[in-house]
Amino acid sequence: MNNKLLSLILLFAVLLSSCIGGTQLEENKATFVNQHSCRIAGNDALCGNVPVYENRNDKSGRIINLNVAVIKATSKNPELDPVFFLAGGPGEAATESTGNIQFLDQILGSKRDIVLVDQRGTGGSNRVTVPPTPDFSGLPPDELEAQFSEWLEQTLSELDMDPRYYTTSVAMDDLDEVRQAFGYEKINLYGGSYGATAAQYYLRQYEAQVRTVTLVAGSLLDVPLFELEPKHAQRTLDLMFKQCEADKRCHSAFPNLQAEFNELLNRLEQNPAEVTINDNTIVLTRDVFAARVEWITRDASRITALPFWIHQAYETDRWAYFAQAGSHSFGSEVMPYIVRCSEKWATFTLDGITRRSPDSYLSSWSIGQAMQLAPVCKYAPHGETPEGVSPQPASEKPVLLFNGEWDILDPPENVAGVHDLWQNSLSLTIPWQSHELSNYSATLCMGNIVSDFIDNASVDDLDASCLKTIASPIFKTK
Repeated sequence: MNNKLLSLILLFAVLLSSCIGGTQLEENKATFVNQHSCRIAGNDALCGNVPVYENRNDKSGRIINLNVAVIKATSKNPELDPVFFLAGGPGEAATESTGNIQFLDQILGSKRDIVLVDQRGTGGSNRVTVPPTPDFSGLPPDELEAQFSEWLEQTLSELDMDPRYYTTSVAMDDLDEVRQAFGYEKINLYGGSYGATAAQYYLRQYEAQVRTVTLVAGSLLDVPLFELEPKHAQRTLDLMFKQCEADKRCHSAFPNLQAEFNELLNRLEQNPAEVTINDNTIVLTRDVFAARVEWITRDASRITALPFWIHQAYETDRWAYFAQAGSHSFGSEVMPYIVRCSEKWATFTLDGITRRSPDSYLSSWSIGQAMQLAPVCKYAPHGETPEGVSPQPASEKPVLLFNGEWDILDPPENVAGVHDLWQNSLSLTIPWQSHELSNYSATLCMGNIVSDFIDNASVDDLDASCLKTIASPIFKTK
């Protein structure tokens, strides 16, 4: 057989194995196909696919092309254990998380490969969305539920996916298959927010393959963080009020800040504000306003402007800042719904919110979100998550945790008891920071600690003194 013919046969085999509609993969062999040079977050990388079965148990049927990128170590003597980055969400794609990729590239100093895997259902790994929900308003409850369930059943039947297989447990099986495809023996896990949740799943499923685990802005798996979010959002707001009161400039400019905020809630409950921005009219109800405040307080750099805009709205009915702010609500991707409806840590019910977070400015909005999610979870198929049902097991692997002091979703109390679970762990609180790390000195400090931790694979003798040098926030007063 001549070389040209052999090359054509091999090329055909590669293309066949990477076809999403394929029905068979080579038994017990993970492969990296469709390889090509690419640019990821300003870095040269090697991109391609690792094909996996959607139904990993049966090993037949639909094949998913996992979108994978590797930023190769460029040092003369690279370490053999890479860093696998796990993205947040659920629903974010690792290859699109530019800020986190750049952060890892800077702190690793090109000593280790950085591996990015778009989790199944995200990014380039069979991301599937659902069409907008029809307008069922005006229907009586029984008829509304019947029509919604019929629409959802029809919609699910037309999806290019089986939603049952898009949970964190299954995704971490994928992650280990990527590890095998590249021949890595041990890996370092770095996960932020939901990525910290996913990293804990991988640790419990593949402990022997783990060298270190770094969890940023995460919670332990037995914490119902979404039901606790209104409570923690109120806590963050109270910390902001307290800090403003202690700050002479802030307190002088806004001496009645908390009372003004409460008055805004009452005012909007009685008369929602209408704000026109770029010919779009936004109606700020009490709950919409609460959701915008929640989004603002996810980032400490935005929190510092919040007293000023609360006061402006109170004094002059200027709502534009809040109308333009973002908010966190359910998107159109299928994967996040399956995770949130199926996994114990993501429990989110009306009763749970009422019990755990009764006295928060955000409770009413969260209850509304839970009511929207309830019919989806009732009629959508629940995903496979065997590891997510049993109690979280202990581990002796080195684990480093960071939580922002002002985090509204994953505050330090959400990792209380971590030393009982992981003996070789260190839990650090980043002063003045919320869910999104935005302070330069805080980022630099955390980077130095993470770099030392991954290099030494130990929490012993880590120098975290730089955390004490992070300055308190400077509030906007005019």
